[in-house]
Amino acid sequence: MRKNINKLIAFAIGISVISGGTMPAFAADTTVSSTSTSVTATTNAAQNTGSAIYVQNQVKQNPQNPVLPLKEAIDSAINNSEKLALQAKQIKLYEDKMDIQEELDDIDDSDDDDDDFPYDKLELLLKQSKEQKEYMKDQIAQDITNKYDSLIDKEKALNKLKRQIQIKTKLINDTGLKKSLGLVTSIDVKNAEIELEKLKNSEKTKEDQLKNNQDYFNVLTGKDLSKYSLDENQEFEVFRITGSVDKYFDGVIDKYKKYDKKILELTKDNLKDIKDTAGDKPDSSDAPDKDSSTYYDTDADTGAKSFNSDKYDKAVAAYKNQWNTYGGYLEQKFGYSSSVYGLNEANKGLKNGLKESYTSLLDMENSIKVMKSTMEVKNKELANSKLKYDLGLMTKTDYNSLILDNDDLETNLRTAINNYNTLKNQIQKPWISAGGATSAS
Repeated sequence: MRKNINKLIAFAIGISVISGGTMPAFAADTTVSSTSTSVTATTNAAQNTGSAIYVQNQVKQNPQNPVLPLKEAIDSAINNSEKLALQAKQIKLYEDKMDIQEELDDIDDSDDDDDDFPYDKLELLLKQSKEQKEYMKDQIAQDITNKYDSLIDKEKALNKLKRQIQIKTKLINDTGLKKSLGLVTSIDVKNAEIELEKLKNSEKTKEDQLKNNQDYFNVLTGKDLSKYSLDENQEFEVFRITGSVDKYFDGVIDKYKKYDKKILELTKDNLKDIKDTAGDKPDSSDAPDKDSSTYYDTDADTGAKSFNSDKYDKAVAAYKNQWNTYGGYLEQKFGYSSSVYGLNEANKGLKNGLKESYTSLLDMENSIKVMKSTMEVKNKELANSKLKYDLGLMTKTDYNSLILDNDDLETNLRTAINNYNTLKNQIQKPWISAGGATSAS
């Protein structure tokens, strides 16, 4: 009896220590603030339980391997990108075409300013292509970030599954003992063995998936992950728009679509020049008349008139050319109007999407705060369970199951932060998800 009283006293003292705010970090030591957050998993509560697998709830990585910083992986992917190499060739192409146009302009002795349009357009396309190259770097950075985070999540999921297998194995051993005592049936044992087999099959699948993802990461970055550990720390910086939301997104879109708009402005100016050259719509009364004396020659000796088919044919060709030029102008005018409409509609859709994304981002921020509070409560509950386990008031299997439950909370928090950071980046840099060009290769 005295021994039990001592246990209860120890338990009460433990509870009072926890209530006093001196609780150690257990299943997940998580800090979420308005500026930044570091999310790392440490199950100190599971220490000294006699089972090494529960000492640390982290991806099992070789401590001798150096950590591969995310930035280093991104830089390697950028240097390794064939898409960026192709974009560099496009930039070189525009530079070469500008040189060719300069040569053509030097040969042309006319003072017609209309000839400036091809060169000016190439110049804008060159600048746009250089900007797109920088956008591609942002796309690669986001793509590698997503893959980096996904690898950590998959490694954690696999690590958790291995612990579940150990728990299930222990349960089966216990079930076998209970069967020998007549407390469970052979069907109960068989069902437990089937569940264990399912877990092992899932483990093999997850290992294969993880290996495939690691191999592809190596293709993109040139980094063999068997030689590195990944940095599990997460940065969580709250993003808020100060002032007018509409004005902010108008500025983002203007930056993104700057050269599309400039090319349209250049096209509009060129249309004015074409109209000045083509003139107004040709008058049908100006059509060459075959009976007109204009196309007849008079013989100086006899005074006889003969039809000059060459002169008439040239007049017809010139008249047709007027109509063709005017028709071409109308086509280009409509093409310009269509492009303006397309750009305006795209900008409207983009702005609406960005505003909706920003609303979602604010909701995600609130969800993360709630998840963080939940983690704090669950950590305290886990601390209580640790004391119960130490005092023999809870089985090892039940305690380890609680640790796995806290793993799920940490995983959900990590996922929420990853999604938040991705959406925040897409709001600030909408070109990241444009055209689906997020593949690093």
